[in-house]
Amino acid sequence: MPDKVRSREQPTVLVIDDDEVSLEVISVMLDSAGYRVLQAPAGDKALKQLAGLPAGSGPSVVLADLRMPGLCGRELALAIRALLPKAMIVAMSATPGDEDGYDGFVGKPFHPASLQKLTLQRQRAGQRARGKTAPLDDPKAPVLDEQIYSKLQRMMPAASLAEVYRVCIGDARTRALEMRDLVSKDKADAQTLRRLAHSIKGGAGMVGARLLAKTAAQIELGSYRKDDLPDSINNLLDCCDQLQRILMSKVKAG
Repeated sequence: MPDKVRSREQPTVLVIDDDEVSLEVISVMLDSAGYRVLQAPAGDKALKQLAGLPAGSGPSVVLADLRMPGLCGRELALAIRALLPKAMIVAMSATPGDEDGYDGFVGKPFHPASLQKLTLQRQRAGQRARGKTAPLDDPKAPVLDEQIYSKLQRMMPAASLAEVYRVCIGDARTRALEMRDLVSKDKADAQTLRRLAHSIKGGAGMVGARLLAKTAAQIELGSYRKDDLPDSINNLLDCCDQLQRILMSKVKAG
């Protein structure tokens, strides 16, 4: 990520997210807003990275996905606090959860303004602040949120934007096909389905794939009858196809 001339008031942010799409999009957004960004794809890797930094050079803000495989949630927040006692540790997720141990919460899709607001609130009030996230259960969720697409379009080159969506769609298809395979073999336990659906929801939400995120959220929350699960998985794949067609039409139009 290229260095830029940055305001002294903009802190260094460590972003922790197991979803590749979310990690890259959030990092690009923060970099464009003038922050210096560090990345970690997992809680344990973040701790190793922090432990290896010279004294006094750690980030002043940590932005961590609330639900990740392995070390996450309160345990991760406490471990980071032990290494960075003065840092602001912020939880992020598409849906609010148990943010015990964190100094604030921001929703997905993420926007730097949410973090800036929390930072200012902490500076002024010296107390915990909480952001708000829009619900995913919009009954009229569009296939692609044009506002988020336009925002990303302004933040990165066309080739980078195309790669972000390619990774998002490819990842969602892979996980949906894994769900389908598990269901066909009668090995689809609820925890595995929630994990796969959560990953799809996170990446889709970050790039404005609203219908895909909503469909994945319904599976994650168990909002389906067992007999309807194959149809729900097919809906995920249909959402991927619809999103790809829309993106291809934008490329042709551009």
